[in-house]
Amino acid sequence: MPTVTYIGRSWSTRNVDSTHPDFIRNEPREVTSAWLDRYFIRFGPDYLIEGYEPPVGESVDIGNDGIPDEGWSRKDISAWLAKYDIKPKGYATKSTLLELVATVMSPDGVEETEALVEESIEEE
Repeated sequence: MPTVTYIGRSWSTRNVDSTHPDFIRNEPREVTSAWLDRYFIRFGPDYLIEGYEPPVGESVDIGNDGIPDEGWSRKDISAWLAKYDIKPKGYATKSTLLELVATVMSPDGVEETEALVEESIEEE
């Protein structure tokens, strides 16, 4: 089981989960991996976490075909589109990026893809 130890300057500090007791300095506390999955992002340098590996936000290619799908992260989809010189206007959500991927991969989308490339070049 993972342990969390508060190592900050104060004697105690509030717990990030209000249903658990406060942390006391240098007193290790066992927690579940599920609990840490939920609250890990809230722990800063004042905490020592042992026996836990945070989940890595890697992309998973569901179709195993090298084409972005729901398993890919937003950053990886943007990088894939950049290979085709397509940059969305402003901030683009993951679903917007996936729509652009569908346009690029569509056989009827050749003209649309060329228009998107031209728009990207004009914005630069």
